Amino acid sequence: MKVDHPVRNRFQYLIEMKKTERKWHFPFLAALCIGIPLLLGWFSGKSNYGSLSSLGALTILYFTTAPISQRMIHLAVCAFGIIFSFTISLFFSFNIYTAALSVGIVSFLSHFITSYFKIPPPGNFFFIMLAAMASTYQFDLEMIPLRVGLVTMGAILSCSLAFLYSVFVEKSEVVNVPRRVFKKKRYTKFVESTIIGLIMMLTLIVGHLLKFQNTYWISISTVAIIQGRNFEHVRQRNMHRIFGTFIGLGLAWLILLFDPEKIVMIGIIVVLQFVVELMIVRNYGFAVIFITPLTLLLIEVGSTVHHEVENLMQARLLDTIIGSLMGLAAGFFLHHQQIINQLEKNIRYSFFQFKKLKK
Repeated sequence: MKVDHPVRNRFQYLIEMKKTERKWHFPFLAALCIGIPLLLGWFSGKSNYGSLSSLGALTILYFTTAPISQRMIHLAVCAFGIIFSFTISLFFSFNIYTAALSVGIVSFLSHFITSYFKIPPPGNFFFIMLAAMASTYQFDLEMIPLRVGLVTMGAILSCSLAFLYSVFVEKSEVVNVPRRVFKKKRYTKFVESTIIGLIMMLTLIVGHLLKFQNTYWISISTVAIIQGRNFEHVRQRNMHRIFGTFIGLGLAWLILLFDPEKIVMIGIIVVLQFVVELMIVRNYGFAVIFITPLTLLLIEVGSTVHHEVENLMQARLLDTIIGSLMGLAAGFFLHHQQIINQLEKNIRYSFFQFKKLKK
């Protein structure tokens, strides 16, 4: 009987539910921010516009419980970061290699800045996610202002609803936002940011060489995995991502089997977003089960072309497995202290040699 305990304990994290102080009304706010652009897009007959605007609305997920002035400044800065990341990648999407380079630069900057200022979770995730998505859009210079404008409108909506929520609901909570920390070596941040930038470049190139339709799914899976605090946490998130996606695809298949109308899809998306925000702080794997159909339905709502369900789910699973494995490899380098120390030494040596040459 006792022999089974180590095995059970080793995989207990897959079903473990963590305690959280998150209240139900914040997931409701997040679902509202995502749902409103989708509804407006559906009413106006421009579902693809609503889908784009909902990407900017993801700004709400950077909501903190700081005093209201700090909270709104924090949200406004994150909104700018999301718009900036999206815009830069749009401009360089005319070629896969320039697109990959732009995503790499955005990934480097987003990780360096979020780690320097100790931005709480989701940290660099959505900046990199929107950059990866924008890099796969068909390049159209005339469409860039419209696309950026739609994302900006979604971000403004989130900031506005967050302000109203802060004034009337969450006004009593006062927790200081983590401030800038100077103790951590700047070279460590630089090395970590460089590794993340390179691996994110590689995700798009790999997707292109394998001729995948939505290469950003690989990028999203990779950046989701490397959010782990240490390599063990990265490994756990990798298992959560793969198993959660596999089960989530079954749920997505069940939903799409009934071929629901777009307005019904929007309602399901709102419910799924609410559930994801409830679950993500409790168990990442359970959250991924609902994230998978959520992303697939967002694609269907924003698309003017009907996708084959089987092909869509097969591609999603394959992209997730490849992205998760790449994230696991990146996590190994990020949390392998000997590699980080050696790279830091090389950077310091190069920096001092450069200073000598200038003198």
